[in-house]
Amino acid sequence: MRRDPAGSDAAGRVNGMSAVVILIMINVIVFLMQKPELLNKFALTSTAVRDGEVWRMVTCMFLHGDFWHLFFNMWMLFMFGRLLEARIGKSNFLILYFISGIVGSVLYVLVNWSSPIGCIGASGAVVGLSIGTAMFYPNMQIMLLFPPVPMKMKTFAVVFVLLEVFLEYTKVDQGSFFGNIAHVAHLGGAVGGYLYLKIFFSREIVWDFLPKFRGAPRKASKPPSGWNVISGNSETVSQRELDRLLDKISSSGINSLTPEEEDTLMRARDQMKRE
Repeated sequence: MRRDPAGSDAAGRVNGMSAVVILIMINVIVFLMQKPELLNKFALTSTAVRDGEVWRMVTCMFLHGDFWHLFFNMWMLFMFGRLLEARIGKSNFLILYFISGIVGSVLYVLVNWSSPIGCIGASGAVVGLSIGTAMFYPNMQIMLLFPPVPMKMKTFAVVFVLLEVFLEYTKVDQGSFFGNIAHVAHLGGAVGGYLYLKIFFSREIVWDFLPKFRGAPRKASKPPSGWNVISGNSETVSQRELDRLLDKISSSGINSLTPEEEDTLMRARDQMKRE
């Protein structure tokens, strides 16, 4: 599932038309063609899934309630998707996108098992992308739209997830402009995106959303009496060297790195965590 050595797009290159562009085009075209009968047949409802219409967990990702619903989802898809597609390749990006969206749909169905209320939108998928962006680029500065303040990606990811948990649990936004948002689907998208990258890209992620699950750090063993230990790989990795390694991964895949380069990449990751 992770990468195909014989397929260059799965190894880091984005060949042909960008997957992000394709997804945006499909969403826009579907929105322009959208009619009530389309929503009735392809929107996600727990009652329909219980009746065997499981395809709705995917088709709901291409339906949107209004222009602003579509706009914000496509804006997040464009902003975060470009970075991830260039970093992990087109095939892995699409897997990440659909896993995030489907896990969001599954969680929505389970939480609303007896409810006939429908759910539409790519929000679960794009939330998974935002979590993935934070895991690869934790210190990247972004500017929020509401409110317009700068924030690091890892801070945005933590605040966003905590806010979604709060809103889903308290339902304080019911009856407001944001009251029809499926927060639980967003949380499912975050879980799906995190698990996919944690399982298949554990060596490459820079920041872990749940660091306590890495396990307790191993204690350094004491050297024998009379011996001194000198750390040989403590030098700082320069930005130029990091850029060279990332360019090599982008063009030839992670498997093209030598053991020494892999060690340098790990030291750069640890260096970014300390920052």
